[in-house]
Amino acid sequence: MLESYAFVLILGCIYGFFIGLVPVAGATVGLIAIYGFIGYFTDPYMLVVFTTAIVVTSSIGDSFAAVVMNIPGAGSAAATMVDGFPMTRRGESARALSAAISTSWVNGVFWGIAVFFFLPYYTKIVLYFGSIEMFTFLVFAMTCVIFISSKYFIRGALALVAGITVGLIGLNPDDGVYRMMNFIPTIVDGEFAWTKWLYLADGVQMIPVMAGVLAFPELLSAFRMRYETVKIDAHNIKEQLWQGVKDSWKYKWDGARGGFIGAFVGLVPGIGGSIADWFAYSQTVAAPAHKDDEIPVGKGNVRGVIGCEGANNAQKATSYVPTILFGIPGASFEIIIMGLFMYVGLELGTIDVLQDEKFFDVLLSSYLWSLFIILPVAYGFIRYAVYITNIPFAFYFWPILASLVWSSVQYTGMIEDYIVLGVCMIAGLVMKHLKFSRISFLIGFILSARIEASWIQFNTFGYGWQDIVFSPLPCLFAVLSIAALIWGIFYNKARIDFV
Repeated sequence: MLESYAFVLILGCIYGFFIGLVPVAGATVGLIAIYGFIGYFTDPYMLVVFTTAIVVTSSIGDSFAAVVMNIPGAGSAAATMVDGFPMTRRGESARALSAAISTSWVNGVFWGIAVFFFLPYYTKIVLYFGSIEMFTFLVFAMTCVIFISSKYFIRGALALVAGITVGLIGLNPDDGVYRMMNFIPTIVDGEFAWTKWLYLADGVQMIPVMAGVLAFPELLSAFRMRYETVKIDAHNIKEQLWQGVKDSWKYKWDGARGGFIGAFVGLVPGIGGSIADWFAYSQTVAAPAHKDDEIPVGKGNVRGVIGCEGANNAQKATSYVPTILFGIPGASFEIIIMGLFMYVGLELGTIDVLQDEKFFDVLLSSYLWSLFIILPVAYGFIRYAVYITNIPFAFYFWPILASLVWSSVQYTGMIEDYIVLGVCMIAGLVMKHLKFSRISFLIGFILSARIEASWIQFNTFGYGWQDIVFSPLPCLFAVLSIAALIWGIFYNKARIDFV
């Protein structure tokens, strides 16, 4: 299946692994940066192969910066550095990296097969979703985004509403009326007035929103961040590599628990990424100490690395389920993938994609082949990791920023593209500073049309709350929404505030 895409697969693996090594970049930034090159993907399945390779290999690469530099390659690797970097200080960086790679890889293979091999069969679930089922499922997804993924749930709700509002700017396809486009100040008959900015007729473009709101604030934070580096001790690196593999087997239940947590979190719409790793890490900390523990988890114990790395690739795999079946992103990087696929005619969550057998075959093959390609590369790279990870971030910052800007101004190439990108960058910085959930904003933005359509259908067909209560699936989603709200407010200890 992948013979004709072999070069694209290898290129995606190399690019993904490298972008994973770059502090704070990860799959999300790496995917945004390829928007400007999307015209080179003449075959939509070529893009499927390339993006899947990026997601898989960047997840492996993320661990290097976390362990060696005490700064994550992406937010999802932040928990790894809690125990990984103290091990590096003790001269056990190769052991920590080996344990992280092997645990992440095994869980990636297991959950990848469980998801992608059977994903065509999961599509039958969609047959049970009518208007009311989709409406209540979207309510459940929005509840999870607001109350579970961030500790500031009121600000998360406001960010979600803001995202939906921005997503609805432009021409209404139902009645042909322009809405929320009066941004140009003019003088009409001697009086001041606002006129429509026709640049927004097709809506606010997705790429500058993603680049400005999500990627740019993280790049700027990394540019300003000071980090500590410790060189890898190479004299006993082979022994440490083997010890890391043995640690993964010895503490396999910590890795398996992390994988299960990551897989579960990935299935819940909109909360994947960092929350999965921190939740898995918190459960490792809460677990009874192992009889061989000489150092507690949190002070440089390899179990801390294994526990959170178990969630890494597992969450990446399962987050494809809500994204592909329902068109609701399971994690932040899935938002970018949805946008990329739209550009080549693959709109996730639609019947055309769900019935496309080649799409599922290519997805499964590229995922598994990426895992098998990156494993020897990652192990072979450990002794050389310090030469890449110790390069000052300023050398990465400007090329990545230039790529993001270039990708964001491909719509018209005129000054309007730069204005929108600048506004999105400022908005992203303000939201990050005030701790408004940018993920909530982006999910609201990308799902705005679907949320509006679902709400219209709910009212047009005359559905009421009694239909939710007495219908099995809608009632289940309503109960889950209430449970997510209560757990998110009162019991969730793994919430984060940097997205």
